[in-house]
Amino acid sequence: MLGSVQAAAPTGDPITIGVVEDRSGAATFYSSESVKSVKLFIDMINHGEYLFASSAVGTAPGILGRPVKAIYEDDENNPNLTAVKTRRLLENGAQIIFFVSGSGSTLQGRIVCTEQKILCMAPTNVSAKIVQPPNNDYIFTITPQSETASAVYVEAWKKLGLTKLAFIEDESATAKTVADAYRKAFEAAGLSRVADEQVEASARDANAQLLRISAAKPDLIFDLIQSAPSSANMYRSAARLDLKLARWGTNTITAQPKIWQLAGDAINGLLVVDNLAPDNPNTNQVKAAYQKQYGADAPYVFLHSMVWDALMLTKKAAEAVGSTDGTKLRDAIEGMTDFPSSYGQKGNLLNFAKERHNGAGNKGNVVVQFAHGSPSAVWDVYQPN
Repeated sequence: MLGSVQAAAPTGDPITIGVVEDRSGAATFYSSESVKSVKLFIDMINHGEYLFASSAVGTAPGILGRPVKAIYEDDENNPNLTAVKTRRLLENGAQIIFFVSGSGSTLQGRIVCTEQKILCMAPTNVSAKIVQPPNNDYIFTITPQSETASAVYVEAWKKLGLTKLAFIEDESATAKTVADAYRKAFEAAGLSRVADEQVEASARDANAQLLRISAAKPDLIFDLIQSAPSSANMYRSAARLDLKLARWGTNTITAQPKIWQLAGDAINGLLVVDNLAPDNPNTNQVKAAYQKQYGADAPYVFLHSMVWDALMLTKKAAEAVGSTDGTKLRDAIEGMTDFPSSYGQKGNLLNFAKERHNGAGNKGNVVVQFAHGSPSAVWDVYQPN
């Protein structure tokens, strides 16, 4: 318990959220951050600690007056396991599912959501395919989709006169899913891809790939690597080779502090379309609660805010319809607009509709630059509006 809120404790049978996580695959580093948030924020819900979100969800502890608990299954970021693990969670009493593994895995897990007609939230996944037909009826996402973020990259690169791209990714299903979306968006914008390289999970460096990229003479390297060690190896290799190319990456990097730790100063200068702004008071409230629990030096990343928003939406929906019935919860979220968010630029709001199961808007994006080994600077060249 983080605060001293005195309110009637929730009673009765708990509402159970089943969490599909990755403890051993390529998504481990960012999935573990999401799980830390789930555990803390459920505890806060049970104690009635809602910070700025009390304006939307009230102050009553629990959900529907009942305590909330989470149960967990590891899908190893393996799409072949995700549906099996999701069904196991339901068999063990889960009434709502949260996916915090990779996007490629969630694409398979969401099939169970439709089959069983249960509310599923994928708060941290960026692939737009997750909320596109088929099997999208009962699943919702919170993070700005890769297609939305791609427009920000395109505008930023236009300002800098960068038109020739080099992609580098790993072998994971999530990397392929995300990279395919970016390829399509960048091609539609008239940008050219002059190199496409892949690193193996077991590789100790990315020297060969980077040398081939350099020979292709791109304007920038676009990092789509999902594995923290592989991504960090790439930055260290680039530093050793003294490559002068501009480096950009996705919010997979800002979501994984392990990459920053492993890459050290080699990551400085990297630009990322992230989802956290230092002047957003909602973000700072949730960040303070998170660091009170996990330590003042604990990195606070966009994943934590996404999980917070998803849990607040779940509480709001359940109490609006007085039920955990999946169809009623789905309909309630589809009707939510202007829901206060804990991420993005100041004043960012989430909006859903029957044909809009991703609640993000353009103000959910923030361009940040790495300095001193962390994403510590808001880029002064361009920000989306």
